[in-house]
Amino acid sequence: MRDFTIRTQQDLENAVEEFGILPFFSNSIPGFSIEEHTPAEIWFTEEPGPWEWKGPVIRATGCAYGKFFEHKAAYISRKWFPDFANFRRDGYDFDARFDDELAPYKDNALYTLLDENAPVLSRDLKRLGHYGKKENSGFDTIISRLQAQCYVVTSDFVYMKDRYGKEYGWGVAEYSTPEKMMGEEFTSRVYQRSPEESFRVILEHLKELFPEVDEKRLTRFLSGSGSAPKAQAGEEKNWLIPSNPKMYDIIKGFENTDVHEWTQSNPNIRIGDIIYMYVGVPVGAVLFKCQVEDVNIPWQTERGMKTLMRLRKLKTYSRDKLTRERMRELGVVNCRGPRFMPAELINELEK
Repeated sequence: MRDFTIRTQQDLENAVEEFGILPFFSNSIPGFSIEEHTPAEIWFTEEPGPWEWKGPVIRATGCAYGKFFEHKAAYISRKWFPDFANFRRDGYDFDARFDDELAPYKDNALYTLLDENAPVLSRDLKRLGHYGKKENSGFDTIISRLQAQCYVVTSDFVYMKDRYGKEYGWGVAEYSTPEKMMGEEFTSRVYQRSPEESFRVILEHLKELFPEVDEKRLTRFLSGSGSAPKAQAGEEKNWLIPSNPKMYDIIKGFENTDVHEWTQSNPNIRIGDIIYMYVGVPVGAVLFKCQVEDVNIPWQTERGMKTLMRLRKLKTYSRDKLTRERMRELGVVNCRGPRFMPAELINELEK
């Protein structure tokens, strides 16, 4: 990363736009923060500095701001945030994440409340959700988690004013969703690639900024959780998808042909991915292992255009191999939509 100094608000805006990703505080990558490039005389002093410029920079650049790295705040420009959000969300919008039981009920309650009222000041959000009481605690933990997953961003900082109109105290965070803050510029791009492709794009960008830093270190920094994404670009993913016998008898269908077109309800499923098909009650078991041969096949229905994928059956399992009860024992309570196939379930099928 080239050397630079932040002395003015314009310097900070330029740095956010140039580097695309800019943490506020020092972190595990030396030299990669506003703190390390700001003179001491304007860092947390009576002189205006980065602390006072947070809201104005967000408004001027339209960037995302939140606790994205190592539980610390950072700016991410409009150019880079869709890919970053896709990677951190793992291709899920929040409703799909909750439906797949990957988000706690408390997260869903806060996200829904925020989404209905965005943009909303943190103090107002706490009041609306009755946070701070014994029966409804954990606001700061939940909002930080939602920011790390890129479902929530800080859209501004608002200063309170006294009766003379003079600002006082710390700026109060205003929260929003990226969808509402950035609009179509975000929504049209966030799921354009697979999460793995988005990760690789951002990783390559950081490697250009920090050619001297080990790739594993950059990966840990980007992932936030200390782990790499579930699969690298070009590697197959394993999915678990449901089949409702009341809607279509897939068992009889696979008796007639090994190839079927099936509704593709997740845009991140790719050619070569493996699909494990769970057949609902009265069967209640995983019966088929398939491979995706084609994706994004248009299908016109009475309710509008849908997308299909073409599956080829690779293997048929007995009905007692991986039952609904055994899936519950292994941690998968429900299968109501496409979700990643846990390694424990795969091991159970293949042993």
